[in-house]
Amino acid sequence: MRQDGLTGDSCSAPGLEPPALVNSGQLEQAVGASMRKLFLRLGLFAFVTILLVLSLEGGANLWAKWQVAAQPPAVREALHCEYDPELGWRHIANKHVPDLYGVGLGLRTNGQHMRGARDLNFKDTEGKYRILCLGDSYTMGYGVADDETYPAFLAQQHASVETVNMGLGGYGIDQCYLWHQRDGRKFDVDVLLFAFITGDFFRMNPDGNVADIPKPILDLVDGNPVAMNIPVMNILEPGFGTKLTRLWQTSALAGLLPTTLAAPAMSSAAVGQERFAPIALRIFEILRDQSRQRGQVFVLALLPVEGEVHQARLEIIDGWLRPALEQRGIAFLDLRPAFQALLKSELAEHFTVGHYSKRGNLVAARALIDGIRALDPKCPR
Repeated sequence: MRQDGLTGDSCSAPGLEPPALVNSGQLEQAVGASMRKLFLRLGLFAFVTILLVLSLEGGANLWAKWQVAAQPPAVREALHCEYDPELGWRHIANKHVPDLYGVGLGLRTNGQHMRGARDLNFKDTEGKYRILCLGDSYTMGYGVADDETYPAFLAQQHASVETVNMGLGGYGIDQCYLWHQRDGRKFDVDVLLFAFITGDFFRMNPDGNVADIPKPILDLVDGNPVAMNIPVMNILEPGFGTKLTRLWQTSALAGLLPTTLAAPAMSSAAVGQERFAPIALRIFEILRDQSRQRGQVFVLALLPVEGEVHQARLEIIDGWLRPALEQRGIAFLDLRPAFQALLKSELAEHFTVGHYSKRGNLVAARALIDGIRALDPKCPR
């Protein structure tokens, strides 16, 4: 008789292992491992998604800034200036920008890259008393019409007076000097008037440029000021490298870095330790010596900004510059008293868009011509 009951391993097919029994602990471990893998994948997916979104957002932001980097700086000077490899920027020749500062307040340049309606003779052929006005936007006449700048008002103080307006917005002491050495010395003048604001000294520092526009940086080489980065980077007609620089300057990371104030308050001793101090004094010495050789008067003039008019003391002027100029025999005109003589209620009317208004330029011109007359008996009265 055939036996149906099977015992032991007799029920297994030849060559097959019986199924393994899984206890509850092993099951829990397996499920936990699967869940961890799932959560890890979900987390990785979320991270990649967020990273992708941030990358797209950052890329779009960079692209927008890249487009902006190709545009000229957002300052009014960009409308009448062009790239200059030695100075950074200069006036475009024979440029007229109507209503630049408002209705009827336009700007016109001559063929010599200076503010004015006509070219001027290098030599004095008309027997004029000529004053070359060298400076920044205060000399250029930011905010007013061509005939409302202080150089224009200087020329109106006497029929025999003629002025040369060598002022340009954003220039520091260094750029004014370089411009004069290259182009200003071509003019036969009786007076070299170098007018400045206190901030012009700090513009000489490598991080003191205006509107992040590259400019020449001077160092003393064998006792003489020399521009160390010629040609200056062209930001008015930007190439790839210039765009990268501007892109960095507008980035959030660059914004975290410390910046230098236009004219920080500091002691006279601290001013004397500033990088610009020995360079500026050497510039003034050179201009003094050149003026003596040419038989012309050299005078420096402080044009006070509105917030400085009633300050009891300016360390950069009273503690550092004035004593240094006295030691070097360099004439200095301080226009603070002329503006302090105004009624405080009227002071604001003498300023516009951070510069002198028409009335302010007239006050400056009268104070300057009085100072020049005191220095030079030949000045027409």
